[in-house]
Amino acid sequence: MAESPTGMERRMVHRLLVHWRNSQQEEKIPSLDDIFRQDLDDIVPLTYVLKVPDGGGEPEYERIGDSFSGELSEDLVGRPVSQTPEGTLLSQAVRYYDEVLGRKVPITLGGEFTHARGDTILYRSIILPVRGGGGTVDRLLGAANCKVKE
Repeated sequence: MAESPTGMERRMVHRLLVHWRNSQQEEKIPSLDDIFRQDLDDIVPLTYVLKVPDGGGEPEYERIGDSFSGELSEDLVGRPVSQTPEGTLLSQAVRYYDEVLGRKVPITLGGEFTHARGDTILYRSIILPVRGGGGTVDRLLGAANCKVKE
């Protein structure tokens, strides 16, 4: 089993990556079910799942964790990522999904942005490819957290 990097185990993106790696078996890409069978504990509210349509195309939200609800005026489950409101943590977190789909490797990204409320936000995010029953990457598991820059 992979272990959390020393001194970084508190970082959500690194902990989720460790769970992803611990879920890998013969296949290089673990299943979403295998990841969620682990004790994700406090990470679950920070996650979202994108469903990738057969034959490509724009993914749509399959699940959105509770931590994003405060910045969303409507439920995005079942809707394409292009309908994500700009200036939100979720918009920053999903913006590089196509690179993850193309490379089929986890990618983490962080930085700062101006939130729709006007605050400068520091964030970290990760998107991980996951496979479904057919063995293909048909979902993306993402997560993000943030804090207001002081």
